[in-house]
Amino acid sequence: MAEDYNALDDIALVDKAKAGDRRAADTLIDGYKTFVRVKTRAYFLVGADRDDIVQEGMIGLFKAIRDYSPDKQASFKYFADICITRQIITAVKTATRQKHSPLNSYI
Repeated sequence: MAEDYNALDDIALVDKAKAGDRRAADTLIDGYKTFVRVKTRAYFLVGADRDDIVQEGMIGLFKAIRDYSPDKQASFKYFADICITRQIITAVKTATRQKHSPLNSYI
């Protein structure tokens, strides 16, 4: 009988995903997709569309899954929130740097 991944909590899913369980990682990603989309609404990326910012947020989620450690006394959702926000802010800062302005303004 197949295990119901939707019934597992985030920490159990993270543990399985770190062990190489692709289905656990997909379950986490599906569960946090809306959360990432909501987080990205407040940001604008020069020369990019909304999906590019969402993609940066998803990269932050992947990093959260990879780096989460339950012994740090923080919930996975809180840690993921920080990782997603940092990834988006880094992308926005990189896109708005002056040294990249010729690339960002080129049509």
